Amino acid sequence: MARRVGMIGTGWMGDAIAADFALANLELAAVAGRDRERTARFAADRDIPRAVTVDDLLGMDLDLVYVATPHNSHLALAEAALAAGHPVLLEKAFTMNADEAIRLTAFARERGLFLMEAMWMRFTPGLRRAQALIADGAIGDPRTVLASFGFGLPLGDNRLRDPDRAGGSLLDQGVYPLALADAVLGEPDTVAATGSTIDVDGRDLGVETEVAMLLGYEGGQQAALASSFRANLPGSASIGGYDGQIVLDSAFWNIPALVLQRAGREPERIEFPQVGRGYVPMLSAVDDALEAGWTEHPLSDHAATIRVMRTMDRVHAELVSAVKP
Repeated sequence: MARRVGMIGTGWMGDAIAADFALANLELAAVAGRDRERTARFAADRDIPRAVTVDDLLGMDLDLVYVATPHNSHLALAEAALAAGHPVLLEKAFTMNADEAIRLTAFARERGLFLMEAMWMRFTPGLRRAQALIADGAIGDPRTVLASFGFGLPLGDNRLRDPDRAGGSLLDQGVYPLALADAVLGEPDTVAATGSTIDVDGRDLGVETEVAMLLGYEGGQQAALASSFRANLPGSASIGGYDGQIVLDSAFWNIPALVLQRAGREPERIEFPQVGRGYVPMLSAVDDALEAGWTEHPLSDHAATIRVMRTMDRVHAELVSAVKP
């Protein structure tokens, strides 16, 4: 019997992932949002049986609550769901900062409930194959990660432009290259960052529109990362070692293919067919974790989430002092 899931949030993210629940043998039983009419339309358009308020959803008999709202609401909504006894899958970025992440993971641990950041990239066949190749020594010790995520955001009202709705490039876009660097190299020893708060039309938005990050590690490894909604960036990534490199095709957060390049050998291309919108591996992993009674999943555990949030805090601190109009 499929586990019953309640989703909080009717925005872009909820729309992107909704159809993949059924492909992972999960029943999207209800959706909650602030606007009753919009929530009802969202449910009707996606064959979700119930459109309810958040309070009503938290009172339902559910196996999982999935939170797909902006980051500034994550802490309160996830705490409320956990307090009601529900396991929680929480969109990335997990929280607004590391202190909130530490508080929330401790809250879940005290209650013995499953809690996971929905960093789907960690579950994709492409990233898992890249990690396996690295573990097998295919490129030698990984030394450098290069990754970027950027697009030109059309002018107009958009949450990314709004500081009151947790806007900015870092938490929405920068989290992906940072999570990739963490998956390969771990938590950095040094962090340098710069960027801008100016939109394409010259307005100062008060949130970062573009970010450049340079992470350094004790052994000399480095990660050069970027995010932007002012510029179109490659969306690909590479992981380099002495014996070769692994190039992740765009988009690296849902890798369609990778190329293993080694000196003296023909490049090896490995493709990864996508199921649904790409979220199925993560959702299936959540189902497996609930079946096993886990409170964390080893591919996206609390420690990894907190490491990335700490690094984002350090990037943000650098931006506060270095950001330029």
